[in-house]
Amino acid sequence: MKKKILQIGPYSATGGVSIHIKRLAETFKENYDFSFIDESPITDEKQEVFNFRSGHIFKYLSLIKNADVVHIHTAIWWLLVIHILVSFFIGKKIIVTFHSKHTLTNSLYKWIIKRTLILTTKVVVVSHNLYEILNYKKALVRNAFIPPILANEEKLNKELINHINENKDKKLIVGNAFKLVLNNNEDLYGLDLLIDTAKKIKQDKLPYKIIYVVASNDDKFQLLKKYTTIIEQENLTKTLTLLNYPLSFVNLILESDLVVRPTNTDGDALTIREALFFNKPVIASDVVDRPEGTILFKNRDVNDLYTKIKNLFETEKNPNTVGLLNENYFSELNLFYEKLYN
Repeated sequence: MKKKILQIGPYSATGGVSIHIKRLAETFKENYDFSFIDESPITDEKQEVFNFRSGHIFKYLSLIKNADVVHIHTAIWWLLVIHILVSFFIGKKIIVTFHSKHTLTNSLYKWIIKRTLILTTKVVVVSHNLYEILNYKKALVRNAFIPPILANEEKLNKELINHINENKDKKLIVGNAFKLVLNNNEDLYGLDLLIDTAKKIKQDKLPYKIIYVVASNDDKFQLLKKYTTIIEQENLTKTLTLLNYPLSFVNLILESDLVVRPTNTDGDALTIREALFFNKPVIASDVVDRPEGTILFKNRDVNDLYTKIKNLFETEKNPNTVGLLNENYFSELNLFYEKLYN
């Protein structure tokens, strides 16, 4: 009989944690029975996965009661504490995975979280940076990347494919963001840096094309509107294309020549892991430790970013010569989750 694993987190939201949860369940569905509790804002009343925000407390308790293992991925501190306490009193094995430092930025919240972690069975952090921030000695370090199943990836729409083909004589640079937000009064995902990069590409008349995907329409700071106006006013539309809808970024990576991740803070970025997995060059800010094979540029330094892009295309040298697509990666992944759940 298969062990029952309950995954709790932002299941329906567009983002790395949601992708992690879904890939985890799909990858190990032959070994375990998975169920889910979604914490995302409710956008569809008919959604198949139970949503915590619906307020149906008995359904919530029933899902936890029926599970053998409760695996929590939430980034909201008080929800994390509630899930741990409820699962503990029902007598369940509890696993918590920290995907980012967002939950740990407030010292009081962090103190409360660390006290409740005593009730858990295992704690996982996705990077060594996060391990140091959490400062919980029993935590296990394991990056969150789970390889995509290409057969399950949605094909790129015909309009985008045509756009890529129209620019096939150019080097294709791709980047993405769940939504545009500010961190320390700066663009967290660094789209502003890529706009400045596009200006330099245009000025130097280089055969480069940037496609940037913003998956969500949630634009609290009106950044997308601001950037769209700049792109039009600066006549950059031939150099930089903004897409404001969710798509399979995996399939866009496969079409690309370079992936960029110019964030001013980060966790264990899925985008970087996917680029490395498919042996695509990736350039990222040096704001946190990055996986081996990543080309680093100085955080918030557009000149350094532009220089690294030019150097890569002029030398045609990809530092990631092997990629992560090998048997060892899959065997290590299987072994880790087998020990985690059993």
